[in-house]
Amino acid sequence: MRMLTRWTILTLIMSPLAWAADLTADEQAVWELEEAYWVYVKNQDIDGYLTLWDDSFVGWPSFSKSPMGKESIAVWIPPLHANPTLSYDYELKRMAVRSFGDVVVAHYLVHDFHRSAETGEIVTNNRPYRITHTWQKRNGTWRIITGMSGSLVEDD
Repeated sequence: MRMLTRWTILTLIMSPLAWAADLTADEQAVWELEEAYWVYVKNQDIDGYLTLWDDSFVGWPSFSKSPMGKESIAVWIPPLHANPTLSYDYELKRMAVRSFGDVVVAHYLVHDFHRSAETGEIVTNNRPYRITHTWQKRNGTWRIITGMSGSLVEDD
């Protein structure tokens, strides 16, 4: 029984490492850009955030009634930081990243929330949602060319 417990713990520890090792170099590069995306959002770095998007981008974020282009894609970030007594934070869960040559598609879950700037305690806890981004590599640089986000479907 002790051996089974050790094996279970070892497997749980090693699983994320194995998942990361399964990514190709392009998939890993895109996933790191997805992580950078959220650092930009957390730090309200709109200029950095916009460097990730192709000028011809069109996508359908969950906050919009219709698809939009790069010129409007950052409108959701400033309201996250409107209350100085709160700090924005998030957690990501990578679900799938797949390369198709010069295109990589990333699917993941986001759970975002606000913490008290004074205590660090979570004070608003949003429902997780899902994101899909399609990245294309042009002239050695990855950019988001399309994407979509939406509510997470709950199990009944």
